[in-house]
Amino acid sequence: MNGYQDFIDKFGSGIFITSSEIIKKYSLQKALSSLYIIPTFFRGTYYIPTSRERKGHFIERKQDFFTTLFDVHYGKKKWYWGLSTAARHYGLEWSATRILEIVALEKTKTINVSDKILSLQKKKSYRSAMLEKYLSSLDVNVIFIHKGNQKSLSLIKIDETIGPVCIKEQILKDIEKFDSKIRDYNLKKIYKRIRSQ
Repeated sequence: MNGYQDFIDKFGSGIFITSSEIIKKYSLQKALSSLYIIPTFFRGTYYIPTSRERKGHFIERKQDFFTTLFDVHYGKKKWYWGLSTAARHYGLEWSATRILEIVALEKTKTINVSDKILSLQKKKSYRSAMLEKYLSSLDVNVIFIHKGNQKSLSLIKIDETIGPVCIKEQILKDIEKFDSKIRDYNLKKIYKRIRSQ
């Protein structure tokens, strides 16, 4: 634990950090192999678990984890919770799909978390088993990142619980815009339910 304590004394815990920040003061390879840092869904960005999270191999505050990760990767006010995730926030959608959707200025991307978990389960190393526990604790199967524009980003509000979320009126506009690009059958069913209200 001393090595980890020295590491978080240098960088802090419960925060996100880039590989370039780490290599200025520490060995990136050692940090990865020791699980001092957890790879995120974006290359070069890592999460430093708190002592409690490290002992239990879980992410404690899932909502904060994702909101801060997207703030770090995209920049504040350059993304928002949208579509089915925003619909759940407003009480327009109730299914427990374990799907997250955001809209950002960068390119469209799908992050299949459940596939990453399955891949880690097939590996036999201790590190893979621990990373699988961290990912499983997030309770997410897939993250859809849709490419929005500056106009839609100007129509967000900051909610004190979940962070940036589109206004209610934007949900249907975004569904109309992105529905034809989605191949996921479950998500299309959710969009249909939201439209029918």
